[in-house]
Amino acid sequence: MFSKFSDAGKYIIMRIGDGVRVDLRLRTQFVKWDAGGLDSHILIEPADRDAVDFMNKECPTLKKGFAEQYLKRYTLQSDPSSYGFAFPEDQPRMEVLALSFEELTTALLEDMPDSITSQVSNWRQ
Repeated sequence: MFSKFSDAGKYIIMRIGDGVRVDLRLRTQFVKWDAGGLDSHILIEPADRDAVDFMNKECPTLKKGFAEQYLKRYTLQSDPSSYGFAFPEDQPRMEVLALSFEELTTALLEDMPDSITSQVSNWRQ
């Protein structure tokens, strides 16, 4: 769950890009971000009651009290209106809050074969 469509879009792009990286047997952004730790400009705090209630409603199979204990809010300190909610296993992916689309694209294209990177300019037309 994200406060901005652009951050949700970056998250989706990252998930798809990491899927491609797995298929190509490249190190994923998730693994890189997990190893490097979360950007220091992202504040982590407990999720508010509305977010917890929403998660419990949308995921009724969650163990009672799980969302209350583990759901966190990740906020970009330089833009408090930019935030997302996630469980700990998704924490590295909250890195998208601190990245522009261009930075995310560059990270996802790193070490990709020329057969892919040579087509990027065609995608941007």
